[in-house]
Amino acid sequence: MNLHCAAAGIKTRSIAARRAAGVLVLACLLVAGIAPNASALHERYHTHAEVGAELAAVAAAYPEITRLGTLGYSTTDGQPIWGLKISDNVDVDEDEPVVLFDGLHHAEEVVGLEVCMWMIDELTSNYGVVDSITQWVDDIEIWFIPLLNPDGHWVVTSGLDTTYRKNIHDNNGNGTLELDLDGVDPNYNYDFNWAVGGSGEWTSPYYRGTAPFSENESQIVRDLCMAEKPVFSLNYHSPLVSMGDCIYYPWYWPTIGFCPDYDVVYSIALGLAGKTTKLDDTSYTAIYGYATAGKARNWQYGVLGTIGLTMEIMSQMCIPPAADVDEYCERVSLGSYYLLDRVYGPGLTGHVTDGTTGSPLVAEVKVIENSSDEIEARLTDAAYGRYWRMLVEGTYTVEFSRAGYDTQTFYDVAIGATGLAELDAVLWPTGTGVPDMETRAVRIRSVSPNPFHGSTTVSFVAPGSDAVTVEIYSVSGRLISRMSTSASSTGEGESVWTGRDLGGRLAPSGVYFVRLVTEAGTDQQKVVFIR
Repeated sequence: MNLHCAAAGIKTRSIAARRAAGVLVLACLLVAGIAPNASALHERYHTHAEVGAELAAVAAAYPEITRLGTLGYSTTDGQPIWGLKISDNVDVDEDEPVVLFDGLHHAEEVVGLEVCMWMIDELTSNYGVVDSITQWVDDIEIWFIPLLNPDGHWVVTSGLDTTYRKNIHDNNGNGTLELDLDGVDPNYNYDFNWAVGGSGEWTSPYYRGTAPFSENESQIVRDLCMAEKPVFSLNYHSPLVSMGDCIYYPWYWPTIGFCPDYDVVYSIALGLAGKTTKLDDTSYTAIYGYATAGKARNWQYGVLGTIGLTMEIMSQMCIPPAADVDEYCERVSLGSYYLLDRVYGPGLTGHVTDGTTGSPLVAEVKVIENSSDEIEARLTDAAYGRYWRMLVEGTYTVEFSRAGYDTQTFYDVAIGATGLAELDAVLWPTGTGVPDMETRAVRIRSVSPNPFHGSTTVSFVAPGSDAVTVEIYSVSGRLISRMSTSASSTGEGESVWTGRDLGGRLAPSGVYFVRLVTEAGTDQQKVVFIR
């Protein structure tokens, strides 16, 4: 319903005055004999102030595993938008995967906020009590943005319009809140195919704004994702008119096709859908979304490599009866925890370092079978040089590159049905590579394939060394195998390990250390053996 009422005189951007004016709007409508869209929501639903108070209480009660902060402020009224991190060693940016959950891109879709608050309570109160929750908090950095659109949320919770979708950006700049003309849809405001998604008309509930990231709300998600590089991001929504009870995943692109990571993205969406149940105990469904829209999940996947997913809770109902909210929260939470389990694999992880300094490198990690020009480069993080790539069981070619460095490529990298394979890369500045042997210290150039099944080749550089030994150790430090070899006149050499121990028996599957030993020095790398 259009709620512009000149008699109300909503001319201010202050929160208090706007809310007072909202009461006048309702009064104006009633006097005119027009029933307003809805009254204020049931007390079971959180207000913005209640969200802030509860998050502060959680942070105070669990200071060892929670960190609460203001990520930014809403576009128009400047209301705080909070982020809560849950993790052990919570004040440290650890070398751990990140998973992000957010609610209320759209003002009327209030159940996502309730789910976030439910999960926050469950993860914190059960840490040290429930084994699975304790492990997730210890191993993963879990982020929540429960209420991304507080200005639009106020329109709903105040009863001005419980079907309102957007924020309250003053599109025509007249200082008056006019719900038929004002507002931007935050979920069409991301910079990936922004110009072809949503609508360019103010009056549309899908108005995308004047430019990508014109709104503080989408900027906040952008900045957090760029800083934290989540492995997964789950955006909670609930449809007013369209089909729900589903998981939308990226993507199908007309004329181009499915996303290059389709096999893994679809499998994860399917797994999440299968773990999430409706009130009738049937499961959600997984449906591809279109790439041609500036939505959060498209930007997250296309630009950062985060597997962004949209959960549409319920079908054709944004605000269920208060008596049903807890059950929705419980069912959705149980399904959502699937993503925390999926972080453990199957997939690939590792570090990229500078060969001369040993320092972490921001480098591109390209899984050749899952690459495309339609997506941005997948980069390691700056702090640790770490990358995480969720994959399905199979064999892949992985390329590591950075401008000014020699590219390193690994072939036949095996990913099992479970777990994370580890593959580290050392990149050497261009000009200090194998041809210029005098400048190189003793080092292992590569262990390939890694992980391996059957045999792996250890390539090394050992200038000035006559005798070379390649030793294999278990993670506990026990010597597993030893191969004697030698370097060529240029200092290069190779040795092959077949996965057998000193007695000729196949070693167990697992992580091992390859140690290069020469009279001029030593070097070491990890290798994963799969029987």
